[in-house]
Amino acid sequence: MTVMVTGGSRGIGLAIAQELAKAGHQLLLVARNARRLERAAHAIRETSAAEVQYLTCDLASLDDIEKLHTACVAAGFRPNVLVLNAGLFIEGSLMESSDAAFADSLNVNLVSMYRVVKSFVRSLKAMNGSRIILIGSTGGFEAYPGGALCGVAKWGVRGFAVNLRHELMGAGVGVTLVAPGGTLTDAWAGEEIPEGRLLEPADIGKLVAATLTLSSQAVVEEIIVRPMLGDIRA
Repeated sequence: MTVMVTGGSRGIGLAIAQELAKAGHQLLLVARNARRLERAAHAIRETSAAEVQYLTCDLASLDDIEKLHTACVAAGFRPNVLVLNAGLFIEGSLMESSDAAFADSLNVNLVSMYRVVKSFVRSLKAMNGSRIILIGSTGGFEAYPGGALCGVAKWGVRGFAVNLRHELMGAGVGVTLVAPGGTLTDAWAGEEIPEGRLLEPADIGKLVAATLTLSSQAVVEEIIVRPMLGDIRA
């Protein structure tokens, strides 16, 4: 399949891309930082024979999202799977955060998903077996102390997934929400976390890859995965 992975240059997004590459899918990585994208693509090519392309895009910008679709058309890359993983974590409580931080969190974590799907939905409907995989969080199921801005946005992602699934099922486009708990990424840099306490990014990659192995009439609607000892909450 041809798969576009947003936030694909590091962390969970890169791990998802690596697992999809092992399965032989054709990839397009999307992120803001060109240097990280280049490194990610190189790392994937070293460990698989998968075709990997990459494009820079600031998903907080509507103009950039429109250019992303145009660039895909120009490159002849027509994704039939969207893995929407790009996100922004801003530490802090709701009432102590600025209005700008609240807006930024919603824009990157939720609104960007809506805009990307709208840009590609017509072509997704025209292809068989199309899938949209939204990377949410267990913070979209409960309070998220210390990361409430992200938590509110992830509740929105969950609502988006449920409603998008309902709207697109008749067109044969499957929608899956993957909601990881604490995962060992750069977001935990500087924290003293016992070894093995958090999920590995590859865990999420393997789950995403597995959803694409099912028959075309099967859709995994929601996956929740947490560390064995549960999430770490501030």
